[in-house]
Amino acid sequence: MKQWLLDESKLWWFLLLVGATVVIIWLQQTFFISDVLYYNTFGDQLSIDTIEMMIGGAKKYAWTSYIVLPILLLLRVTLTACCFYTALFFRNDKPDFASCFNVSLKADTVFFFFGFLNLIYQVVIPANNLTDLSANPLTLLYYLDTENIPKYLLYPLGLVNVAESFYWALMVGLIHYRFKFSLVGSFYFILKSYGIGLILMALIFSLFVM
Repeated sequence: MKQWLLDESKLWWFLLLVGATVVIIWLQQTFFISDVLYYNTFGDQLSIDTIEMMIGGAKKYAWTSYIVLPILLLLRVTLTACCFYTALFFRNDKPDFASCFNVSLKADTVFFFFGFLNLIYQVVIPANNLTDLSANPLTLLYYLDTENIPKYLLYPLGLVNVAESFYWALMVGLIHYRFKFSLVGSFYFILKSYGIGLILMALIFSLFVM
């Protein structure tokens, strides 16, 4: 644990996360997303020709996900690190952005593991349509009637999930270990840094869809 946390070689860890997530995306696109799911999802709404155009477009541009993925991962890790850095700056704790980025990057491992668990879930309970494929029983939205929920509430409610809880827990441990805060102090630090950033992000998405 100590060596894993203090190792500041962030490039190889970033590449490892990207590579592992790319494998998950490839497995999903290769073995889980089929033409049948498109027909089952849109068969009552669209013509056969339209559905075939959708399938063709999805296959044609499937490669874009492998380009967008590293960008989104880097953006997410960087924004979280900026939240930590800003909070440390206002605490007058001589912030070090490299350490903040390192903690943020290591904590992001949680999302890879839950992505892998979601693949296992899809193997055990195969999807009948694209809606089932995107369903996740570890999120609050899975148990709500999303059709009757305002769209601007979908993103904030989607943040209530098991993966996010484990993400917070790992961040607490990493902050505690790296910056020598107490566990309670680490939690409040994350609440006042990442938590505020997450609320702002949710507000932006909610205003965007209103």
